[in-house]
Amino acid sequence: MGGDLTQGFWWKENIFPDFGHCYQVELVFEKRGKQRVQVFKNASWGYFLVLDGIVQFTEKDEYIYHETITYFPASLLPYPPESVLIIGGGDGGVLREVQKISSVKQIRQYELDSTVFEVCQKYFFNLSGDYSDPRVSFYLKDGLTGLKECKEEEFDLIIVDSTDPVGPARSLYTPEFYKEAERVLKKHGVFIQQASLPVYFPNVIKDALPGVKKAFPYYRIIRAFVPCYGEEIAFFVAAKEEKDWATPRQKFYGKYYCPEIHPSYLTLPPTWEKILKQVP
Repeated sequence: MGGDLTQGFWWKENIFPDFGHCYQVELVFEKRGKQRVQVFKNASWGYFLVLDGIVQFTEKDEYIYHETITYFPASLLPYPPESVLIIGGGDGGVLREVQKISSVKQIRQYELDSTVFEVCQKYFFNLSGDYSDPRVSFYLKDGLTGLKECKEEEFDLIIVDSTDPVGPARSLYTPEFYKEAERVLKKHGVFIQQASLPVYFPNVIKDALPGVKKAFPYYRIIRAFVPCYGEEIAFFVAAKEEKDWATPRQKFYGKYYCPEIHPSYLTLPPTWEKILKQVP
């Protein structure tokens, strides 16, 4: 790294000690708090958000992730969703997609890091949902703490858009968290959570999936390719009742997600199946 930080330099996202992704960037914002928050600008990817050295999203391809984590679970409901809980998601991308679903009447969101929220409202306001929407209740609070304050069977959808289980997000991948999520999910509801990049970080699935399996009687792993991550990202999807996972019951259309692409999310490569066989 070198040169004038305001004019351009090479920044590396370290995946392993001997491997990473490099971007020629301008540093737009940087602050250390609960997490190290950085905003960079790159000619190809646009503005992008980095937390503790890990790229969270870029302007160019964030819609793939946000549509997947919103529309895939919503499509599995036997009725249009009315109540949604978002845990994390301080960039506002999930909120944006949820607000496009006209049936939604209640949206509650818990975000731990006020800096992430404030930075995204300043630099990524064009990607964010509308926090002035009267349907939205926003709380700066740890997700597990917030879950414990929710009523039983309160939400049709629970969407966990968090960082990987290190630092502040560690509590969101525990058996206690999944037990609370199951408690507040409605009978026909669906839970979803990002589960990192199995090829790079298989331990996320290995460590967290036993808690998902214990809390929820039905679950699946789905996958999506988000170019800026450089690999396919996994999601835990879980429910209290069996679902026809490959058949969307509600129809949603985005820039990436559509009913026709829905079944492909469930097809896992042998490398992923090998990881799942190692989960007790």
